[in-house]
Amino acid sequence: MNKKINFSSEKYSMSGPLIDQSDIKEINKMMHIGWYGKKKYFYVEKFEKIFAAYHKRKYAIMTSNCTAAIHVTLKSLNIKKGDEIILPEITWISTASPIKQLNAKPIFCDVDPKHWCIDYKKVEKLITKKTKAIIAVNVYGNMPNMHKLKIICKKNNISLLEDAAEALGSVQNNIKAGKFGHASFFSFHRTKTITTGEGGMILTDDKKLYNKCKFYRDNGRNLKESYWCDDSFIKFMPSNIQGCLGYSQFKKIKKILTKKKRILNLYYKHLKDLKLIQLNINDFGKKFVNGAWNVAIVWDESYNISYKYVMKKLNEKGLPTRPFFFPLSSMNTFQKNNLKKQNKIAYSISKRGLCLPSGLIITENEIKYYCSILKQILKRK
Repeated sequence: MNKKINFSSEKYSMSGPLIDQSDIKEINKMMHIGWYGKKKYFYVEKFEKIFAAYHKRKYAIMTSNCTAAIHVTLKSLNIKKGDEIILPEITWISTASPIKQLNAKPIFCDVDPKHWCIDYKKVEKLITKKTKAIIAVNVYGNMPNMHKLKIICKKNNISLLEDAAEALGSVQNNIKAGKFGHASFFSFHRTKTITTGEGGMILTDDKKLYNKCKFYRDNGRNLKESYWCDDSFIKFMPSNIQGCLGYSQFKKIKKILTKKKRILNLYYKHLKDLKLIQLNINDFGKKFVNGAWNVAIVWDESYNISYKYVMKKLNEKGLPTRPFFFPLSSMNTFQKNNLKKQNKIAYSISKRGLCLPSGLIITENEIKYYCSILKQILKRK
């Protein structure tokens, strides 16, 4: 029986992986065989193969992190100065940073209040002759209407890219997150559903794009003449250690996702009597299944309470939390694009939302106690 190893010193882990002896055993094996010749990226390739098969994609390219996956893909799509990429206002900065690094322009779109993801109804009016792609981000495992976005992209002859960093295991209309985009991206950061410490993955069915991504992932190295570079780019190769841990972790994906979904369902159970709140969308196997990476809560404006107040009161009880994503256009690096008046929903949600402890080691009793304190705070105010 595999013994679980608890690397967290927190009683309530905000996030974190499920590491057991099977991972240690696989890493130990890699340490003895995974350095030279054909074995130097042996585990990277094994991980890529099973990850692509799970998502029914033809090709997978592992990268050093998810930001790198987005950067490599945009470079491979020849995104350059003057080009525009539409993305949601609510997401982590990694979705936008590569756009800026390539001297292109991020165009921030408001989100849908129901699922916190990009609002397809507001996307089309942002498309110009300079628009090259839309990046749909699956926020906290939620997903936007991918079918509508695909229609919009096809109509305007632009690429649909899918940032599924937070959506491993999410399913929309029986299609897994990561299957929708011309290219899709995943994260294996230490906080994600499965981890490689740091790591990312690109999925695509486009062979030409696949070969370009492999080329730019490795400094622009000629794939046939190994010490010759046809271009100059940042190296985003993963290590065999990352590939090995990812391969070992992914073999337990069914077990891990079952635990993640149970955590989300327990929050539903213990917060059910709290009115006018939203948790991550989950239709429990109907039109949508949430991979439940990190549980988030958004309360109605009628509460008239800020996330800072709730965080303060939780912290006074020794209970951790973290803010909802902040609107990207509010950050210093993008402030000249501040869109507070245009993207009202994103700016509103970010002030009345929090992420809740969702680490795989959390117990039902801990969730029950946490929810009791959260309800006291919200009701008292």
